[in-house]
Amino acid sequence: VWAFGLLTEGILGGDDAYQVQRKEFRDLTGFDSVTTDGSGVAVCIVDTGIDLSHPNVPNDIVAGWKDFINSRDAPYDDGGHGTSMAGILIADDHIPGMAQGVELYVAKAIAKTGTGTDEGIASAVDWCVEQNVDVISLSLGGSQGVDFIVVNFDSLENAVNNAIDQGIFVVAAAGNDGENDDGDVSSPGSETDVICVGGIDSDGDIWSGSSKGDQGVNFPERWLPRNDPNKKPELVAPGENVPVLCGDACQNSGGFDSDYVLSDGTSAATVWVTAAIAHLLEIRPDLQHDGTAGGKDTVSQVKTWIKDTSTPSPEQGEHDDYYGYGHLQI
Repeated sequence: VWAFGLLTEGILGGDDAYQVQRKEFRDLTGFDSVTTDGSGVAVCIVDTGIDLSHPNVPNDIVAGWKDFINSRDAPYDDGGHGTSMAGILIADDHIPGMAQGVELYVAKAIAKTGTGTDEGIASAVDWCVEQNVDVISLSLGGSQGVDFIVVNFDSLENAVNNAIDQGIFVVAAAGNDGENDDGDVSSPGSETDVICVGGIDSDGDIWSGSSKGDQGVNFPERWLPRNDPNKKPELVAPGENVPVLCGDACQNSGGFDSDYVLSDGTSAATVWVTAAIAHLLEIRPDLQHDGTAGGKDTVSQVKTWIKDTSTPSPEQGEHDDYYGYGHLQI
């Protein structure tokens, strides 16, 4: 059973406060310095769904939809988390999305309880691949599977590695272990070529709940130490008090009377990095999975660029087990 991380903390004191907080994160990560919007890039979000009734979700935004929980034909979101994450990408007003031009695919593989099966999420990832997307965004995680030499018994890890083998970028949450940290990031972010993301606040300081990475041998899940540029997490991004959309399910479950709330968690940080990758692929369509320079080696190359361009914490060396190679700098 898999669970994603989102802590809906409360409502800021007034509409302008959401915009101020968003601007602080945009300044921190450099989004205001770019003029692209992710156009021409297909992104697939695997989550609880999407609420098209939210006033800041365009009615025609979903290019493809698949429900792995209830097999419903029309998009919906009975958990709320998926709408919050999708809004970071595509919201069209008030707290506008970070990559509004993307072609959005949504796979519902997380139930309203916030859980899903390994096989169900793996099937959702496979469906994303079949839709010919460029980026798969996974604001979820769980314990790692067990590898025996060359045989992997974990369905989701197999699915994300298959996607990466085809040149599709997979971005996943480090996890929200906090004080109960188990010593490593969550799966599938633990997979070598997945871009694993931790969380920071608007000052660039690590969010207290962000999971730690383990770079050594971690028998039996991992037989060899991690090496650059694949140390975990690879980077951190906005993950504390992040303004997000709050659809009907979010309002009902949290007792909120607002279309916007604050999110704590590496879930939100994951989507900020997804947005950054979309901007990169718009500028460099040759790096897309079906581009002239696309492929698994390109995924590794982009991870090197992340390593070399992220803004490091003043306290860290080249890599920090919480902060990664640094915070997102688009």
